[in-house]
Amino acid sequence: MNKEVVNVGRQEELDWGKSLAIVAMICVHVYEQLSIVDIEVVPTDAFRIILEFVAGPLTAPLFMFCMGVGIMYSNNSAPLQMVKRAFNLLRNGYLLSFFKGTILVAIALALGYTINWTLADSLFLVSILQFAGMAFLTIALMKKLRISLPVMLVISLALSVLGGQLSELDFSGSWLQYLFGLFFETNYVTTFPLFRWIFYPVFGMIFGYFLLRTTDKSRFYLRIFPIGILGAVAFSIIYTALGFDLRTMFMLSGRVYYSQSLLHYLFTSLVIMAVLPVYYFLSVKIKIEPVNKAVSYLGENLGSIYLAQWMIIPYVQAILVLVGDVRIDVALIIPVGILVLLGSIGIIELIRLVKRKILRMTF
Repeated sequence: MNKEVVNVGRQEELDWGKSLAIVAMICVHVYEQLSIVDIEVVPTDAFRIILEFVAGPLTAPLFMFCMGVGIMYSNNSAPLQMVKRAFNLLRNGYLLSFFKGTILVAIALALGYTINWTLADSLFLVSILQFAGMAFLTIALMKKLRISLPVMLVISLALSVLGGQLSELDFSGSWLQYLFGLFFETNYVTTFPLFRWIFYPVFGMIFGYFLLRTTDKSRFYLRIFPIGILGAVAFSIIYTALGFDLRTMFMLSGRVYYSQSLLHYLFTSLVIMAVLPVYYFLSVKIKIEPVNKAVSYLGENLGSIYLAQWMIIPYVQAILVLVGDVRIDVALIIPVGILVLLGSIGIIELIRLVKRKILRMTF
């Protein structure tokens, strides 16, 4: 480990992590929104348990972790620059909510359908983009105050405990639920409140600090792999032996996945530490050019793909409801997920093509 920054540039193992997480993310969204599965039923079969596990620690937490690493590697991470990006993320989050939710809810209400969501719910839900914006604002403030990384970590843990306590407050019927939902759970549409999830980007920043100073990445990852894998296995054994259900670390039933706790942080961090070395050695050993290009593309276009998939899934869901509340079979979840991924890429490239043509016409 070097005292100075030596390991700069794009870290390909993170692209591997993000690219595989994108596939899992889209598949679990198809699983939630389009399939016959009732996610409120605790998963018992192997497929559901594996899918919810892979789409648990290795999607949203990993994205947030990578966001923290990216902050450490970025040349545009001064507090003011982060604040500007934060407001862009918040804007995009609410615009996405409008196009993927509010429009469809308005149409459903106009057609006389009975739904559990209000227009306000659909617009002010707190998704990962809103979280990212709030996280950038919070980290920008802590950087402005020159708070060290260890203290940031302590603050993130304290906020988690505080968020758990505040989530007991009742804001039903009040518009304050949509404001405070940015910070802690206030209703069923609050998925990624700041206090519950800020740990992961801070953890990523700490990891990024050491990664920047690593002179031998192979040795670095060989050291953390046994910590991650043995730690995750030991946690699982002890947690289960004490009479707890390990599925509560990742399952969607009862929304326990969104109510992140200190135990979730420990388990998920160990899982991330176990898989990062795997992603690193994949990035080193796999020399198939099309595969590497695909991984790089997915990693670089994570944000765009996230937006694009939500321009497909809810509208497919709406069409299926209109033709008779059709749901897809379990066997089709992954194939449909791949089709949504390809469709998302198609949307991205079509928009870029149109932009290029407009630029040519302008100049």
